[in-house]
Amino acid sequence: MRRYADNQRLAEGFDGFIFGQCKQPVGDLRYGSAEKPVADVGCGVAAVYNVMRLLGKDQPVADVARDCELLRLAFFGGRFGTATKKLGRYFSYHGVSCREFRRCGEFKAALDGCKAAIVCTWNDRITDGIHFYCIYPVVGGFSSLNFHSTDRAQPFSLSQLRDDRFIIGYVF
Repeated sequence: MRRYADNQRLAEGFDGFIFGQCKQPVGDLRYGSAEKPVADVGCGVAAVYNVMRLLGKDQPVADVARDCELLRLAFFGGRFGTATKKLGRYFSYHGVSCREFRRCGEFKAALDGCKAAIVCTWNDRITDGIHFYCIYPVVGGFSSLNFHSTDRAQPFSLSQLRDDRFIIGYVF
């Protein structure tokens, strides 16, 4: 409860999309029992938060982090971020329907007509771990949130999704 109260205080007044998990105030929030900074391990939390906003089911970012912890999504106490195959628990708990895909081609095909999606891929070097980010349709393609840590949404090409890097995807 102390971490949740601290996160509420740190994120007080934050009400936008998370374009980059390293940006303040979100980057200073702590995640999991290991209390790692969201800037280092909070991409899963950022992706969930952004999708909920895109779906019109806004929640404070501190609440999203707390719910991820309570639903046991923090991998090894958050030391390694969020468990890839458990993210659906969050949406089920909040009554949001989603489809899970473990093959890149099937995921890409399912994006047609979606409202939003979460992608989890290996970083450029597998030893650098994984990364969750959110994509959503815009006229002429897709935009991403937190694909790279930036100050705004970025154009996103589906060609950036590769079979050898894709881990899992969730479509809404």
